[in-house]
Amino acid sequence: MTVRLVPLVPRSIRTPGALRALPRSIRARLTTIATLAAAAVFTTGAVLALADPRRALLWTSLGAPLVLLAVGGLTWSAVRSALRPVERIRSELAEITGQDLSRRVTVPDTGDEIAGLAVTTNHTLDRLERSAETQRRFVADASHELRSPISALRAQLEVAGSYPDETDWPVTCARALAAADRLTCIIDELLMLAKLDAGAVTRRRVVDLCGVAEDQVRRREGARVPVHLRLSGPAPVLGSPVQLDRLLTNLLDNATRHAATRIDVSVAVRGNEVVVTVTDDGDGIAPQDRERVFERFTRLESARAKDSGGSGLGLPLSREIAVAHGGTLTAADHRPGARFVAVLPLHTA
Repeated sequence: MTVRLVPLVPRSIRTPGALRALPRSIRARLTTIATLAAAAVFTTGAVLALADPRRALLWTSLGAPLVLLAVGGLTWSAVRSALRPVERIRSELAEITGQDLSRRVTVPDTGDEIAGLAVTTNHTLDRLERSAETQRRFVADASHELRSPISALRAQLEVAGSYPDETDWPVTCARALAAADRLTCIIDELLMLAKLDAGAVTRRRVVDLCGVAEDQVRRREGARVPVHLRLSGPAPVLGSPVQLDRLLTNLLDNATRHAATRIDVSVAVRGNEVVVTVTDDGDGIAPQDRERVFERFTRLESARAKDSGGSGLGLPLSREIAVAHGGTLTAADHRPGARFVAVLPLHTA
């Protein structure tokens, strides 16, 4: 009599692809259970087949299903135990809210994909916490910067309204317009930063940075500090004309506030890059502060003492624009004064 052994492991689990889809801890437990059960059934069936074919048939019809039932129970228990860390991660994630992003999920010591999931989840929470903290600090700094010109404008108008006959209205209007202009500048920079942070895609076209630099110098004719321009031919860049113009505007505004006698601007093509440098002969920037100046709302003490009109957004916005166009903006070593170098990809037809 031929004895037919019933396969213990379902076909879906015996498939290598299906096994690979399971975490290592579950695969190890299932493999161990299936191996032990298959060995027990095969050995018992073989012994009974050699001793008594009838007993072998009885074993196949009754004993093997009981073993399969036991294997199913063990498998369910093993999988439930192996997936318990997943349930723990889920419950801990459900308790994390936007008001408290400091909590982290427990990383199991299984060393498998579930542990990797917990580690990745914690890294994601780290990034979310840093982003939320940056956003809160940004809102607080923006509120502070907006409050100053608004308070100044309100005070001027209140004084003028209380003493209308003693008010020099042309001077008052000029001061009010200056405060309004500062408010407009801060709001425009905040809106552009928000768009860049959100990854908004602006319409881009080929822009000649030499032409942008020439327009900037032309608009600054007769200013307190003369701007000297040096060009080396066409410098096409694929980008947003408004944002690239803002980049140069902020760099030149910063140089104008700090320069003593002159500002030098150069646009050159070097290999596959367009290099724009803006140099002033002012007090310069200490090496330890050359990255700090690109932090939002950061103004060095020397800048606050010399000029109170800045917002601390110009240089950070210029760097964001350069990065959004695939380039960089850095503060280079220069004596005397400061030098900012913007490097952007050259557009080739």
